[in-house]
Amino acid sequence: MKIVIRTLYVIIALLTLSIIFHPFLLERAAEYLVVQDKLEKADAILVYAGDANGERVAQAVELYKKGYGKFLLMSGGPAIWHQTYADNMRAQARSLGVADKDILIQDRSRSTYEDAKFSLPILKSKGIRSVILVTSPYHMRRALRTTRRLYDKENIKVIAYPAQKSEFKIKGWWKKHDHIQAVVWEYEAFIFYLIKGI
Repeated sequence: MKIVIRTLYVIIALLTLSIIFHPFLLERAAEYLVVQDKLEKADAILVYAGDANGERVAQAVELYKKGYGKFLLMSGGPAIWHQTYADNMRAQARSLGVADKDILIQDRSRSTYEDAKFSLPILKSKGIRSVILVTSPYHMRRALRTTRRLYDKENIKVIAYPAQKSEFKIKGWWKKHDHIQAVVWEYEAFIFYLIKGI
């Protein structure tokens, strides 16, 4: 009986603490997903598809214009009908003033792992030894881990730099449906990737 009462007290205490620290804990959960390295120049800027508002490409173009990379590699496979995410990303980069000769395309991938895998031969063919990886903040931890696992074997340095002007905000992210979906999906996918070793 005493054990049951103690267990009940522990459960009540944990529930009380979770209610009190609810915003704090949720913000830490989102913060964990966000990774950013010290920005430095690289041979190319690698952009992963997946956002609906173009913030990833906009960030990559800004870096390109500031001289942080010579090429932009747009990575994203089938979107709708005959279009790919990479096609749409290239169109956005062009509209922002990037020359065609500086845009590389990888249009076969259907996942973050495939973004990294299918982009690698393109980078190697250009003799690229370092990349700035651009994606949304909530996507960066999984994207960076996956990319580095493949690229470290080829001695290609990967620098993490998430979109700075992102719609995703850590503070209060649980109040927006699309942000909840993003965070929950990232944790599910991160665990799946860990289990699969990718």
